[in-house]
Amino acid sequence: MLTTIKLSPSNLTFLWHSCKKCFYNHYINKIRRPMAMPLVGKMSSLSEQWFLDKTTDSIDSNLPKGIVTKSQLSLSAEIETNEELSNKYLLSGKIDLLVEFEDGNFGIYDCKNSSGESDKSWMYYTQLAAYKYSFEKMGLGHISHLGLIYQIIDSFDKNENSDDVFYFKTSQKFVHVDIKMERFIKLLSDVIQCLESEIPPLSNKKCNYCIFAEKYNNFD
Repeated sequence: MLTTIKLSPSNLTFLWHSCKKCFYNHYINKIRRPMAMPLVGKMSSLSEQWFLDKTTDSIDSNLPKGIVTKSQLSLSAEIETNEELSNKYLLSGKIDLLVEFEDGNFGIYDCKNSSGESDKSWMYYTQLAAYKYSFEKMGLGHISHLGLIYQIIDSFDKNENSDDVFYFKTSQKFVHVDIKMERFIKLLSDVIQCLESEIPPLSNKKCNYCIFAEKYNNFD
């Protein structure tokens, strides 16, 4: 019987690009790196709640007309391959925001918090492409648009009408992410080949977790 491995879109984005050995250990040897980010998660959740039921004008005036219909929509789809594998692979995760456009197509947008103007769409592309892949494999519709909604922290201030209410002020920036599914399919193939191997890949020489593990194992 095949073992089912559920690949997280966020792990395909962060862990795979960070260290392939850690990625392998996460899924094959169940050795998990601590990656909790409670503050970032809370801020993203508040952003998602605000955008729900809003029109696309509230995101960017240049977007096609539509409305944000769902947040935290769970997706799960089997990865299709012609290869004979020892495991069954699923993509499983939750999207931040689902937009339904007036033309009947859909968009998937991810909410990100940032301290600066740097654009990391080249990295987050993988996560969004995984959502598109799963959404369409589940027969939920066609994804015509992917994007990132950045909330860039600008300043900290006090509410003039309250003595104990303070807040961070942010500026909003929308970044369109190109849909290049052929590149994503190639990445999925590389990921599966890695996990099907009995030999783990080499670690990233700059991976602090691998450096610590090597020192710990050699500790007398």
